Amino acid sequence: MLSYLGDTIVGLTLAVLNALAPLVVHVDKGVPYAAGSEHRADIYRPPAGKPRPVAVFLYGGGWRTGSKDEVAYVGAAFARRGVVAVIPEYRHVPAATLPDILADNAAAVAWTIAHAAAYGGDPARVTVVGHSSGAWAAAMLGRDRTWLDRAGSSPAKLAGIVGLAGPYATSALTDPLDRQVFVGSDPALQPINHAAGSHPAMLLATGAADLDVNPAGTLALDRALRGFDGKETVKIYPGLGHGQIVHAMSFPFNLRFSVADDVARFVKGAHAGP
Repeated sequence: MLSYLGDTIVGLTLAVLNALAPLVVHVDKGVPYAAGSEHRADIYRPPAGKPRPVAVFLYGGGWRTGSKDEVAYVGAAFARRGVVAVIPEYRHVPAATLPDILADNAAAVAWTIAHAAAYGGDPARVTVVGHSSGAWAAAMLGRDRTWLDRAGSSPAKLAGIVGLAGPYATSALTDPLDRQVFVGSDPALQPINHAAGSHPAMLLATGAADLDVNPAGTLALDRALRGFDGKETVKIYPGLGHGQIVHAMSFPFNLRFSVADDVARFVKGAHAGP
């Protein structure tokens, strides 16, 4: 009962935060980033001024569910910290395949790089931030140039990648439905198989109490990447669960965990190029 009440309170709090988001920061709703009604993004902007760093936030949902509207609070949290946030909608399994999802995400990122300046952003400071399956997509876009190349861009144009509770190998997945998504898929769709080669700066964050995506997967990717360039950064939050790591992007959850400030600090410090 206590767990149910806790989940209910969290859900109600997030619903209120999502409703308030357009009232606390400027939001451009439903901006098309590609053809098709499903290819729309919401853009959260801080007050006008010098060009701002940009975060493209890819929400999670086990590749099967999720919506940009459910994470409006994340966009507002970024904008309040001086970061332009772009949150794209994208297709889901089973109507779409994993490559379709990556194609959608890559199109959104390429569009953001090309149009960042029009929304007060700096195109040389675009970081892709993802949670859960969104972190998988963010890592794939940063590690496997196939997707951004096809979208007319390149990982070299990204300032950085942030993964929150990401499943970078199928071995990290504990939910049978999540595992089912990858049945028969190409191993090239697992970020851990793209450790070699150059890539944007990365921040890999997870909660030690994550029961949905084993934190060992984050540590495994970090070890693999460090073996090539030694640049990776891992942040493990004690007591933080799978959904809580993205909830902690906003008030009041950020009072206990530093996720929002840690991510914003990384985004503000990242820059594309040498």
